[in-house]
Amino acid sequence: MREEHPLDHEVTALPVRVERARRRIAYQSDPALTDALSEDELRAERELAEKIRTYERDQRWKHIKAASSHADRLRETTAELERAEMSDLMLARKAIAAQRRESNPRARLASLYQHRTWSLRALAGVVITGMLWSAVNVQHNIAPGGPTDPLYWASFGLEAMISVCLIIIMIGTTRVAEWGVMGNRNQVLIAELFLLTLTIALNTYPHLSTQHWYDAAVHAVAPVMIGVALLIHNAASARYSTAIVRASAEIPADDGEDLLAAPSMGNPAVH
Repeated sequence: MREEHPLDHEVTALPVRVERARRRIAYQSDPALTDALSEDELRAERELAEKIRTYERDQRWKHIKAASSHADRLRETTAELERAEMSDLMLARKAIAAQRRESNPRARLASLYQHRTWSLRALAGVVITGMLWSAVNVQHNIAPGGPTDPLYWASFGLEAMISVCLIIIMIGTTRVAEWGVMGNRNQVLIAELFLLTLTIALNTYPHLSTQHWYDAAVHAVAPVMIGVALLIHNAASARYSTAIVRASAEIPADDGEDLLAAPSMGNPAVH
């Protein structure tokens, strides 16, 4: 039997190798060999794609929040502008109404009468407060012994007599001034000065006798304020009365007749 030479084996394998090489040549230039991604590359691409989608979602959400915030600010700004315009409109209407009231004789007369009423009431309150203070102070000066002293209660009546006279003068001056009747102001002034001097003396004589000037000044404040309030009251009454007469004269005759007829319009019995 012939022994096989090693070279013969290599020669026999050459056709197989040539065939394999030819098949390899047919596929080695195929782009799929280089374009195909490896497993590591596939994982990296997937991670990148997930990050991109996450970023895009975040951007869309931020865009939605920004649009919502912008819409809220726009709505609030519009509401503020509407409120400001409404406030300006109301102020303008109030200004127009105030201007009409100021130019309307009837409204001016009503405003003048209202101011007169409250001013005189405030002055009356000052006078009454001062009289109460003086009454207590005079009672303490005349009868410091307490309720067991017979003069304790009678002293209140002494100051009450002075106070009643001053109140009558104050109220009477206001009433007659409404009709333009001033009377003899000298007699009224003398009476007021006498009564005020008397009440000041009753309030301060214990302190003046002991030369306690500070205490005398303090206890004289209330009577002096009564006198000042009376002077202001008399002057204000005269001035308001004159102003009311002039304001009434500015009202046309037709308006005056309408004012007088207005209460009877709703009462059929008057017609």
